[in-house]
Amino acid sequence: MPIENGEGNPLGTFFKALEDLESAPADSAGGPVVRIIHFGDSHVASDYWAGVIREKLQERFGNGGPGFVLPGRPWNSIRYAQAQSLDGQYWRTDGLRPGEADGVVGLGGMSIESFRATNPASAQASYSHFDLLAATSPGSDCLTVQVDDADYRDLSSNAEVVVPAPATPATQAPATSSNSSGTGGPRENELAEPGDPPDPPAPPVTTTQSRRRRRPAPYVPPWKPWPAGSPLDLLDLSNSAPLAEGLHRISIRSSCGSTARLLGVEFLNGLKGIVYDTDGVNGAHLSDLERPMPELRRALLQQSHPALIIVSYGTNDIGEPGFTASGYEESAFQILSKLKADAGDASILVTGPTDRGNPRRLRRIALQAAQAELQPALRKAALRAGCAYWDQQAAMGGSGSMARWVRAGLGRIDYVHFSAPGYAKLAGMLYDQLMLSYSEFRKAEPSEQ
Repeated sequence: MPIENGEGNPLGTFFKALEDLESAPADSAGGPVVRIIHFGDSHVASDYWAGVIREKLQERFGNGGPGFVLPGRPWNSIRYAQAQSLDGQYWRTDGLRPGEADGVVGLGGMSIESFRATNPASAQASYSHFDLLAATSPGSDCLTVQVDDADYRDLSSNAEVVVPAPATPATQAPATSSNSSGTGGPRENELAEPGDPPDPPAPPVTTTQSRRRRRPAPYVPPWKPWPAGSPLDLLDLSNSAPLAEGLHRISIRSSCGSTARLLGVEFLNGLKGIVYDTDGVNGAHLSDLERPMPELRRALLQQSHPALIIVSYGTNDIGEPGFTASGYEESAFQILSKLKADAGDASILVTGPTDRGNPRRLRRIALQAAQAELQPALRKAALRAGCAYWDQQAAMGGSGSMARWVRAGLGRIDYVHFSAPGYAKLAGMLYDQLMLSYSEFRKAEPSEQ
């Protein structure tokens, strides 16, 4: 199933970046790198499908590093193919629960904040350079970094104003406590706000229960939205000098409480090649692309400067109450158009949802009917917005193909997700079509000059 380009050459930026990457000297200092950001639902979040695409691209064009990682295990099943997310006790995950919609989240639609300064959020990978990104109140100096369990102070710091301070003092956000500046941080109980309930005591545990039960989860304070209109900076902390090549662990501690949210860490290895970031969330919809506040999303995309953005939603949109093809097309067009405007010259590839099935006949018929409406609506929206489009359902074999994939051991028995070999097969098909389109781009170039 070929990639559809519509009018013009929507993948031109990406293909030109690949061409420049191939022609760059092998020993190019500090890169260059071609960055890809893959947004999506659980198919992307597991990093099985995206991980194989990453592996194939890095095998051909070079490995620029593991890319984006959200430290601190924001959810239990978090997985990165080339890194590990670790620790995270006494860090709160923001953005995953209903109603948490202040927009102070990273590109993946979530962020984490500390409510006990002594506990780290950590990640481990092979890298020589890191970029730590956080949304903070202006002037906040309350994040400390350790690399391989040793304090790391040789940091370059840059704070970009995302939301400027209001014109009048009356509308400014409440000042942070004096403890939120400096690197020492407050004692454990100094982060609590007046009136916050203390950690509840653990109930008595019998001998039998102690064999079965894990340690009780810590008390998590209520979510506090970022005050509307209050100033916000995008803070970038990176290592000034390259680390020795090899496996490293980075640990971040914060004494800011709710006035700083960690958005993630980017890992590079100093070599030229592909950097492939995955920003997937279980259960996500296309509309979740707009979770970050517009100013913050624009700043993050400009900071990462991707050559290609892959957008993979639709599985959870199928069969939603109130769905109409015309309404979905217009909504998708608006969402993709705004993403394209924020991403500058980045190429955007939209992948249609994979085929969904169900053991129950009536449910299966309803899903197939809904997908028959959603798929062409998403395709039209993508092409109207100047994006490329790839029909995954058609690549799988069309409507009803998921049942065959399940029987072949490529799909799981929920008739939604895939086995590792199934994701590898999907990844191989998309990679082949990308490389075929890239080859056609290179052949066409001389005649266009």
